[in-house]
Amino acid sequence: MAELDPLVDRLSDMVDALAGDADELSTILNTSREYLTAGVANWPCDLAQSIQDDIVLTVAADLWTARTVHNGVMQLPSADGITSYRVSPDPLRAAWPKLRAAGVMAGMGIA
Repeated sequence: MAELDPLVDRLSDMVDALAGDADELSTILNTSREYLTAGVANWPCDLAQSIQDDIVLTVAADLWTARTVHNGVMQLPSADGITSYRVSPDPLRAAWPKLRAAGVMAGMGIA
């Protein structure tokens, strides 16, 4: 078994994953860092580690949720039955505002 990412437990709590999902969560955390490296100039940025971890976890949580989305539409239970919810195809959608809040000018045509 490969060594698990140090953020696996935090991500597992965020997405309410099962105990047997640790390897897949670790892979998704690695993928989120790869997206950030490809999409954000100079990633990892000169930010506090806690902010970097928060951004990585946010991207990873979106990737975890997206694995069950078909054709960009998620079905969510509601009081009236099932409600459709469109999921953004941008894997860094949730990262952009956090990066800008931390002073990294990225996203929306900025970087």
